[in-house]
Amino acid sequence: MIEKVAMDWRGYDTSGLEQLGRAEQPDIVPAQAAWRRRWTESLTLQAVVYGLPSALQYALMCAEALAPGATPGMATFRHERTLAGPDFTAFRAPNVDTLYSTAWLYLRGQAVEVQTPDFGDRYFTVQLVDAYSNAINISNRTFGSAAARYWLVPAQWAGPVPEGVTVVRVPTTVVWLLMRIQVVGGDVAAVHQLQNAVTIRPTSQVHVPRGPLVDRLSVEEDWRAYFRALDAAIRLNMYPSEERAHVHQFRALGLLGQEPWEPTALDPTTADAMAAGFEAAMDMVGSARRQLGADTGTGWTRVSGKGAHGHNFLARAVMNHVGLGANVVEENTSFNTHVDAEGSQLAGSHGDYALTFDVPPPNDAFWSVTLYHVETGRVFDNPLGRYCIGSANLESAEPAGAVRIVIARNDPKAPNWLPCPDGDFYLALRIYSPGGAVTRGDWLPTPVQQAPSK
Repeated sequence: MIEKVAMDWRGYDTSGLEQLGRAEQPDIVPAQAAWRRRWTESLTLQAVVYGLPSALQYALMCAEALAPGATPGMATFRHERTLAGPDFTAFRAPNVDTLYSTAWLYLRGQAVEVQTPDFGDRYFTVQLVDAYSNAINISNRTFGSAAARYWLVPAQWAGPVPEGVTVVRVPTTVVWLLMRIQVVGGDVAAVHQLQNAVTIRPTSQVHVPRGPLVDRLSVEEDWRAYFRALDAAIRLNMYPSEERAHVHQFRALGLLGQEPWEPTALDPTTADAMAAGFEAAMDMVGSARRQLGADTGTGWTRVSGKGAHGHNFLARAVMNHVGLGANVVEENTSFNTHVDAEGSQLAGSHGDYALTFDVPPPNDAFWSVTLYHVETGRVFDNPLGRYCIGSANLESAEPAGAVRIVIARNDPKAPNWLPCPDGDFYLALRIYSPGGAVTRGDWLPTPVQQAPSK
């Protein structure tokens, strides 16, 4: 047996998980309606900030694995056979460079075996996302690209493991497996073969989590759907022992008791306050999107801490509201910008833009710039069907290897054209297997310049 854990769980305590449903003396709740309302709104805001990743992932699992007729179900791959485009709705801000494959795994009391083929020089990652959006990667960076067998096991697993198997410990009962395989030069068929060669095999029968079914879109819009999802997610996955005091306070909202959460059991004041607190929390999370990461001074923000947030609960909530399944910076360093060099919102109605890298992003795999609508996080539907420009599809480079990308509504009659909409948009720069200059912060993207009007 080989046991090797990729060090992607920084700031996450996997030493123990609290059991729920204990018969404890409940804390007091203010009897006076005005104070109870303020108290409840405050707790609701905290519960949304803390639990948004878990609730969103639980709702996605309902849609893909638990709902009647859901396919493919648990412990079975759902393969995307085409690159993400404008109609991709599984989550916001998908990359458009790799084919996705996803699966939901249930690890309570059992191991799940994942076998991978030899990927050669092609970029891939089998990302394991726990219920709180922390990520481990099986990739060339962490384990190499050769064919291998892995056992995904619960954190406290002590069972026997066959020889030649690499053990990867996962701290939550449910894990979302998110695989990405790079498409190179349009060779989609070759990637299909690699997708099919990755297999999942539970070591015992396939277990199906039990809990309420929640609509994926309602979780972001309806406080009752959100708290049903959160209560169910925590019952399935528990929480790190060091967070017990923080989570325990949510019992005042009716969560995590002897029975699953039920909004009809709440008094009218509490119900109204939870509805108001939920709305305020979602507004706050939405308003903080542009704070996601550190300001580089070039108009771009460097997205840091993703996939390993520790106790930065608001950053974790914002990240997952923007897009589930963000990976750790060592696997994929990313930068976002909503503004040009003058600090104005990027919008096609403001004119054309140019983005020039005198030194292209250093990497050991590839890089790309993708354009998204601000409000929806979807790629822009354009006649070219071109949603990104990067190292894999550059039409030409400037002298000395510099790269110039033109962002415009209409054909600028120049190479490396990335079409944009009339309205507001933002750009995401992803650098896969980033070079040392990127991870150290020595290399930064340059500002987006507004092109002179013709």
